[in-house]
Amino acid sequence: MFLGASLIILNTGCFDIVEEIFLNKNGSGKYLVTMDMSSMFTDPFMKGMIQESLEQQEGGDTNMEKDTVIYFKDMPEAEELSAEEQKLIENAVIKMKMSEKEEKMLVNIEIPFANVEDMTKISKVLEKVGADQQVAGGMIGGGMMNGSAAAFMLKNKTLTRLPAPKLSEESKTDDNMEMMKMFLGEAKYKTIYHLPGKVKKAGISGAEVDGSTVTVTNSLLDIMDGKAKLDGDIKFK
Repeated sequence: MFLGASLIILNTGCFDIVEEIFLNKNGSGKYLVTMDMSSMFTDPFMKGMIQESLEQQEGGDTNMEKDTVIYFKDMPEAEELSAEEQKLIENAVIKMKMSEKEEKMLVNIEIPFANVEDMTKISKVLEKVGADQQVAGGMIGGGMMNGSAAAFMLKNKTLTRLPAPKLSEESKTDDNMEMMKMFLGEAKYKTIYHLPGKVKKAGISGAEVDGSTVTVTNSLLDIMDGKAKLDGDIKFK
């Protein structure tokens, strides 16, 4: 269904990840993660792997012009959720665009929220419906790709990112995790905060401030190993 994303990601380090938090004045907004793997189309070997993956998962169909949208609420596991849980993820979606002609391979995970502090609850619901299994086998950033490592508090125009859950020692030494690290190379994980007012102070390690935007860039390997410190406060007007 997801065109072999796990297999593809496990065999290339030619991609970066951008995590974005769009915050409105009333605390609502959206959490967005984008993976750009477009450079795979310029590598004959990787392009061949895409075709092979499609053949295996799409019954021989090697059409590389696809635009797919998957709502988490439509996954079979969502039927077991409570009405409150279903409401939390009703607009959470995975979008994938693959185009050989345009040389594009983009994966977007978009999670709207009524209150940024609801991200903790939303993450738990997404785990129940198997969101981790839809994106890279759940291995990137200990669940970062579906928002489970993104927890926030908002008080008096201060957005606080809470510490991410630590990976278990078993996860760190998992064979799949070690294999993935071999191919990551110089991959970056960038976080961009879009605040509803001009930033007064950013207390997150490595933060760069530009008006109402804060950008933090880390090595993806450091994110996976839990070495990057993502938590901290952002105060805005």
